Amino acid sequence: MHDTNTRPATTGERRQVHPPHRHRSAWREEIVLAERGLVRGIRCDSAFFIHFFGISIVVAIGMVLGVGWMQWIAIMGCLTVVLTAQMFNQSLKSLANVGESEPEPHVERALVIGKAAVLVACIGSTLILAVIFGHRIQELFAD
Repeated sequence: MHDTNTRPATTGERRQVHPPHRHRSAWREEIVLAERGLVRGIRCDSAFFIHFFGISIVVAIGMVLGVGWMQWIAIMGCLTVVLTAQMFNQSLKSLANVGESEPEPHVERALVIGKAAVLVACIGSTLILAVIFGHRIQELFAD
C-alpha cells in the first residue's frame, strides 16, 4: 500500500512529495509575513521575556484592583506601545548585524536611539500605569 504523499525515488527510498503551492492572496501573504516577523522578533531577543513577565504582573494587578474597561484600554495601549518599540529596536539590531562585525558610527547611533525609544516607552507606560493603579487604590480606600 502506497502513501499518497510519497512516491518511490530512483534509489529505492521514499521521497516526500509536497502538494503544489497554492497562491495566497496579497492580504493573507502579508499576515503570514507579519506572523513570521513576530515569531522571529520574540525568539531572537530575551528582552521580550522581561516584557512578558512585566505584562503578566500588570494584568494580575489590574485584575486584583478591579480596574474598569476604560482603564483596561489604556493599560493595553501602554503594553502595546512598549512591545512595538521593542520590536522596532529588534529590527534595528537585525539590520545592524548584516554583514559587519563592528557597526559603523551612524549605525551605532541608530541602535542607541532604538534602545532609548524602548526606554521612553517603558517610562511613559509605567507612569500611566502608576496613575491608573494609584487612582484605583485611592478609590478602594476612600470608601
